[in-house]
Amino acid sequence: MPDLPEVYRTPPDLTRYTESTRRDLYDRLVAIQFTAPDPATIEHPEDVFTPYDPDAAGLVVFHVLGRWFATWTDLDAAPELPGDRRRELVRIQASPDSPDGIVLYEI
Repeated sequence: MPDLPEVYRTPPDLTRYTESTRRDLYDRLVAIQFTAPDPATIEHPEDVFTPYDPDAAGLVVFHVLGRWFATWTDLDAAPELPGDRRRELVRIQASPDSPDGIVLYEI
């Protein structure tokens, strides 16, 4: 994972919906999921990370029933899989112990 700017290391306030919070979470997810790590920090050089565009993956961050979620299409998944098997869905939770201020829980 790339080193995130200091602003992303502070957990966001996820207690209510605001557009600025949604945008902040979107930017954090782009940095975490869609940005290639620094090659010097990769533990196993044979692990290849191909970054792809969050717009191409259809990244969406949304708030429903008091919780934050994100979804996108896994563009690395086998194309013959049905669409619902290529879809990622995570719940986002603030985490002061996380280096990027959030934790993603797969749903």
